[in-house]
Amino acid sequence: MMHQAILLCILGITSATIVQDCGSVGTIVSSDIEDCELPPCLVTRPNNYDVNITFTPGNEVTELRTEIDAYIGGLHFPWPGPGGCDLIVEGSCPLHTNELYKYHAAMPVLAEYPALSAVVTWMVIDQDDRHQVCIAFPITIV
Repeated sequence: MMHQAILLCILGITSATIVQDCGSVGTIVSSDIEDCELPPCLVTRPNNYDVNITFTPGNEVTELRTEIDAYIGGLHFPWPGPGGCDLIVEGSCPLHTNELYKYHAAMPVLAEYPALSAVVTWMVIDQDDRHQVCIAFPITIV
């Protein structure tokens, strides 16, 4: 096991979360939800989980917003979105095609959320309502 960890460090490979692309116009290079490599992501309340996405925009971007949707029992529930351009940690708006950007946000899991399973859709949307990033992943809140 130790040899594998050393080899991964040498190769520069980091853990990533397996997610489904749900219609991104940008190119997702990597996505990482804290403490989750293989969904469903087990999340405890109350807590915040880091969401990191590295992507290349599909077009020039001047504005961004984040929208989060939880699909629970056949119904969609909006989840508070944390922001937009201010979440770009390497680079800043405007974003340019063929350039790589890193997005970082916190996924809040509040104490009042019930214990349940859901599919989360995380969308980073530009000024023209295009989904630069759209990822979906199942979670289980405990």
